[in-house]
Parts: sequence; structure tokens; C-alpha cells
Amino acid sequence: MKNFYIISGSSGSGKTTLLELLSRDLSIEISVSYTTRKKRKYEIDGVHYNFISEEKFKEMIDKKLFLEFENVHGDLYGTALSSLSEYVDNNKQLFLELDVNGAVSLMKYYPNNTVSIFLSPPNLDELRKRLELRSTETDQEINKRLSRFEEEDSLKKEFDYNLINDNFETTFENIKEIINRNKKED
Repeated sequence: MKNFYIISGSSGSGKTTLLELLSRDLSIEISVSYTTRKKRKYEIDGVHYNFISEEKFKEMIDKKLFLEFENVHGDLYGTALSSLSEYVDNNKQLFLELDVNGAVSLMKYYPNNTVSIFLSPPNLDELRKRLELRSTETDQEINKRLSRFEEEDSLKKEFDYNLINDNFETTFENIKEIINRNKKED
């Protein structure tokens, strides 16, 4: 059985919104990662992320509590190993929204348990527009996110599926179909 459905891609590719809707529609939980990033106004600690200090995060690294962790745009993000083994042991399914390097780490650790989907924006101009519209980052932060685009995009060949999110409803249905197809194969 596939336990993990990874959604990855650039900031602004639509991962979070798609994942929240897919989770409700397919009754699959979403993994809650740890981060040192500042909480956005609409985010809830323990629901969107576990927001912790850099000191606490580094403590968890030292104790080897993360399967993977990354420094993304100056903030630390990580997936706790304990939460993942629970899903494998209990034959349950979980959605994960991970940066591309974290996704590749998870795919290597659980090669037979994952389905990975890479989401791309239609183009770099559209990505900039999406990042500006969400009004959660400064121009400097947006430029930092855009500077990672080529690096992230170059890793999409590592994923099982590559989708361009140029139409939200179509992308939603395509991901749903991928998940349902993989459920049937188990």
C-alpha cells in the first residue's frame, strides 16, 4: 500500500490550497511539518505547521528526530520521523507538502510507500504574480523564492508525476485521479 502522497514544487505553485481540498475530498490527513518560519496571519500552530524556535529545531536535529529537514529561503522545515512510521505501521495514508529536496529524501527512505507529484506554475511570470497576490512576502522574499525556481524545477524528473498547475480545477482532478489509480494498484 502507498502510505505517502507527496506534493512538491515551487512556492506559489498551488500546493497548499490543492492539498487542503484534496485532503477533505479524499479523507486523507495532511502531515504537519516543523518550521522556524514566522506564522502567517491565517495559519494555526499545529494545523498548518508546528512553529518552533531555531534552537528547538536544532535540538531535534541533534536528537535525529527528523527524516528530512531543509533550510528553505532562510527558514528551517522538517518532517518528524516518528509521525511517518506510525502511518506505515498502521497501514494509513498521509499527504505531505514538501520542498523538492525533502521530497527526494522521503522517496529514498520509503521508496515503495510513496507517490510523488511535482507541481509547476505555467511560467516564471505567473509564479511571480501568484507570490505577489498572496501578499505574505516582501519583494526581497519573493525574489529569494523565485531564485530557487530553476533548482527546484531541475529536480522534477525525480518525481512520479509532473503537473503544470495552469487550471486549478483540472489540476485538482488530475491529482485526485493519480491518487485513486494508485489506491487501486495496492
